[in-house]
Amino acid sequence: MRGLWRALASLPAAARWGILSVGGLLVVLLIGAGGWAFLQQRETAARRAFASVTTTYRQAMASSHEASLAGAADALSQFLSAYPRSHAAAQAWYLLGNVHYQRRGLDAALAAFGEASRRDSGSVGALSRLGSGYVWEAKGEPSRALEEYKGALTGRDAKDFLYGDLLLAAARVQEELKQPAAAIESYKRFLKDVPSSTRADEVRIRLAILGARA
Repeated sequence: MRGLWRALASLPAAARWGILSVGGLLVVLLIGAGGWAFLQQRETAARRAFASVTTTYRQAMASSHEASLAGAADALSQFLSAYPRSHAAAQAWYLLGNVHYQRRGLDAALAAFGEASRRDSGSVGALSRLGSGYVWEAKGEPSRALEEYKGALTGRDAKDFLYGDLLLAAARVQEELKQPAAAIESYKRFLKDVPSSTRADEVRIRLAILGARA
């Protein structure tokens, strides 16, 4: 090592610093490659673990047995504890919200859906906002539910996932809140944006009940 430093010291300053810079860059690249390999291995392990947890979740939701649901909640919580930053974390939080909702743990469901929606702004995020709305309705707070539905609709259009479901959920709550004008607007927006929906006739009936034309 001393011989190396003496050799470097004997070189012109520009050459010496050039060699040191290249060496430093190589060290950074090697560290980065090692870190990337570690992260890739961890993500692979997370995918395998999540596949197993998903099977447990599906079986529990299909059976609706309390013991199975409790087991699914534990499995999902353990996964999130082991892999909190995995790509599947948002989906795991959403599934955990569903399990809590099924068990009538409404506050726990809200917390899980909230974590999921904070981590994902796409399909999982939309599902989580919809789930949060259902929980608020179950808690007897339709105004909070409407906030969730409207929030999920912000920036979305008819091509987006769950657009129609969110719009109908908002309209339903608007009716419950005695906001007929807003409900009519939502129903008409639904017919305009997704006219081929299988629920179009249902929407026309709701409009007729509210005294409006489709």
